[in-house]
Amino acid sequence: MPVGIGIGRGADLRPGVARSVRFLGPGGIHAGALWLAAAAPVMATLLLLARLAC
Repeated sequence: MPVGIGIGRGADLRPGVARSVRFLGPGGIHAGALWLAAAAPVMATLLLLARLAC
């Protein structure tokens, strides 16, 4: 889901004028980062349960 962040978002530009990359956010969300963010609390919970079981 690409998100544009910064000054001038939604402003109409003249033909032939490019938007500055400096004021734009990332082109999308990295799938690996989503998996890592979802797996971290799950792994922490499993490690805690394993520690308490022993």
